[in-house]
Amino acid sequence: RCKCCSVPSVCGAKKVQCPGTHHCIPHWELCDRHQDCEDGWDEEGCPQQPCLPGQWQCRNRVCIMAEWKCNGIDDCGDSSDEDVCAPCPPGMVRCDEGKCILESLMCNDEDDCLDGTDEPSTCGELREATGRCPCGWGRGVMGQPRNCLPACSCQVCSARVDIRSGDLYWLAFPRLSCPRTHVPCRDGTECVAQEYMCDGEKDCADGSDEDGCAQLCDTPGQPAPCQSHEYPCGLGPCLNASLVCDGRQDCVDGSDEGGNCSVPCRRSCAPLCYPSPQGPRCWCDAGYRLAEDGLSCVDVDECTEQGKGPCSQTCLNAPGSYSCGCLPGYLLEPDGHICKLTGPEPMLLVAVQSEVLFYGLRSGREEVLLATDKERVIFSLDYDLVERKVFWMDLATESIRWQGLDPGKKGTLVKGVRSDCIAVDWLGRNLYWTDGAAGQVLATRLGAAWRGIPEYTVVMDGDLDQPHSLVLQPLAGLLYWSEVGSHPRLMKATMDGSQWHVLLAQGLGWPTALALDLPTWRIFWLDEKLGSVGSARLDGTSVKVLQLHWVRSPFAAAVCEEQLYWSERKVWSVQQVDKTSGKNRTMLLKRHGEPHGLQVPTWGSPEPCTNGCAKSNGGCAQLCLPNP
Repeated sequence: RCKCCSVPSVCGAKKVQCPGTHHCIPHWELCDRHQDCEDGWDEEGCPQQPCLPGQWQCRNRVCIMAEWKCNGIDDCGDSSDEDVCAPCPPGMVRCDEGKCILESLMCNDEDDCLDGTDEPSTCGELREATGRCPCGWGRGVMGQPRNCLPACSCQVCSARVDIRSGDLYWLAFPRLSCPRTHVPCRDGTECVAQEYMCDGEKDCADGSDEDGCAQLCDTPGQPAPCQSHEYPCGLGPCLNASLVCDGRQDCVDGSDEGGNCSVPCRRSCAPLCYPSPQGPRCWCDAGYRLAEDGLSCVDVDECTEQGKGPCSQTCLNAPGSYSCGCLPGYLLEPDGHICKLTGPEPMLLVAVQSEVLFYGLRSGREEVLLATDKERVIFSLDYDLVERKVFWMDLATESIRWQGLDPGKKGTLVKGVRSDCIAVDWLGRNLYWTDGAAGQVLATRLGAAWRGIPEYTVVMDGDLDQPHSLVLQPLAGLLYWSEVGSHPRLMKATMDGSQWHVLLAQGLGWPTALALDLPTWRIFWLDEKLGSVGSARLDGTSVKVLQLHWVRSPFAAAVCEEQLYWSERKVWSVQQVDKTSGKNRTMLLKRHGEPHGLQVPTWGSPEPCTNGCAKSNGGCAQLCLPNP
């Protein structure tokens, strides 16, 4: 009787394990026409023929027309046709294999370059040199500084490693200028979001975002850790006012006793008065705060407080209190704040190179839903909730294809199209896509079948500046898209292309990934150029932006419950963060091949149905585009 066991993975990041062995090879040795695994597994399924004359071979072995190289569009699907076109932007360096990475990613113990050139042997010297500052402006090899000013002129200084030579040098620069939504750390080397100030976690490397929090005033943009029924200790947490001047030192530093504790309460406090070392003070019960007169109390509306609200979905304020509620399809957790989806486990649908996977967001279970030929790249994708079909963009054949969850059901919807993003209107029974090169948004019927003649319509044309990501709100008959041209914007329109307007046109770089969060009535985006995550209400108000250095090359995004998910192409991973704070980043998937399309198929939406095409195709003989 035999028992088969799998060989546990022993490979580190950016390496692949040869099946059935403990041998590891770097990712870049896959399909390099050299057998690195003993059984040749690393060369199986690789294209054997070189590209035809007039074509150019991408890093992922896909062949594209030579004239498509450096046209501003990722035709390869791995961006290798655009990576090698121009000098890296300021603050970035080029790997030997072509792509640009942030200079700050040098020597971070991760192979951010596929060939590992960002982790030379001199990285050990860099770690030893951290914290020392031998020179001001300029740079020089360690021990041989050049163009250096006296050390006293250095405001912020850090050691760096040259990606080409491996030499160690010093770089001095003025303190950072932070965006208005962020504040600088005391050492001037980084910025953190205002929401991170005094939240109980040290986000600055020097911990300065948590210093002096007990003494903060209750002013706009500054959190007040002590409520009006609490006393701010000089050191340590806030203290209930009833424990002040009681003859026992409850604050760590004893600041709750002594001083003017003996002065009796004679103030005309409408609520209560308590003695303190600073003299008598008025105080309010929990859920209330002192009014401007310092004597009376007013209700705290917890539902509209600055920063993150107490409820994940709906909030109802009451005098001195509040209550949270959930939308249909959700259940309130025992903590009374968080809403979770009921029913089956929510699943993440993600395209990784030539495969589409289901990933369980609670169990972490992975399942291959479909697989195409290895030389093909599944680009953008979406899911039809009604007929249980997955639609995706096939760059190799310039077609939009589909496959049902039932075995054997598959087909081609339309050919001769190039799309950056596709989106399914499961209610109106249409599929939309963007064409960045043509500056168009197009649509076709979900039930269409390829018969040799394209059957689609141009929904919007003319004034679009490289439309990229696209998301739909079928129950409201609305669509949203991002533009990544010379004037990046977030846009909104009805699904027939009318009534379109600018949702947001400020503070954007390359908003390459959009996601809707209907329970909170917000739209999220990830910005590749600015390295940020932003969100706004669906009317364009209440904009919030978080600078997150790990946002590098986002392609697609999705929101489920309290988490934001997105695919990172250049680090071959699917990641998640808390959608409100941007914290608690987790790497969900990291496989060989770039992840692209990503969706969380769910039903939930609180809006009434206004999609005019939902019933009898709106009375149309062919394509019906809803206009609410």
